Amino acid sequence: MNEKILIHACCAPCTTATLEEILADYPDAAITVFYYNPNIFPAEEEEKRFQELVRYLGRRYGEKIGLIRGKYDFDFWNSMIEPVELSGEGGFRCRICYYLRLLEAFKKARETGATHITTTLAISPYKNFEWLDEIGKLLSAKFGITWFLKRWNYRRSIELSKEYGLYRQKYCGCEYSKRRD
Repeated sequence: MNEKILIHACCAPCTTATLEEILADYPDAAITVFYYNPNIFPAEEEEKRFQELVRYLGRRYGEKIGLIRGKYDFDFWNSMIEPVELSGEGGFRCRICYYLRLLEAFKKARETGATHITTTLAISPYKNFEWLDEIGKLLSAKFGITWFLKRWNYRRSIELSKEYGLYRQKYCGCEYSKRRD
C-alpha cells in the first residue's frame, strides 16, 4: 500500500527541507501539505506566509504536491492562548499552540484519508521537539493515523530558502513572539 501523507506546514522555509526528506523516505507517497496557522499575527502576515508556500510548492513541485489551507481563526486561537500569554516564549503557551494546530491537522488527515502525518514545526531549533512528538503520539493513538517526526534539516531549509528566494520571517508567528523583536 502506498502511503498518503499529510504534512502540517507553518511556512514555506520550514516546508522546504522537510518535504525534501519526506519525498526521499517515501518516494511513492501521495503528499498533501496542510497549512493551518491561526496563531500568525497579523492576518496580513498569515496571508503572506501562505502565498509564499503556494509559490514555492508550485515552482519546485508543480502539481505533484497537494495543498490545503485551513481556516484562519485568530480569535479562537487567541481565546485559547490568552490566559497563559505570560508563560513566555517556549513556555506553556507554545505547548497549547502546538496542540491546537496538530489537533486540526489530525482532523484534516482523517477527513482526507491520510495514513501518515507529520509537521514542519520540528525543523526549527527554537521549537520543543519532545513536546511536538508527545502531542503527535497522543493524537496518533486517538485518531489511528501513523505519526512520524524527525529533526528535519534546518541548515538545508536555509539553503533552499536562499535558492528559491523565499521570505523568511523573523518571528514564530504569534503576536507574543513578535513582541520580542
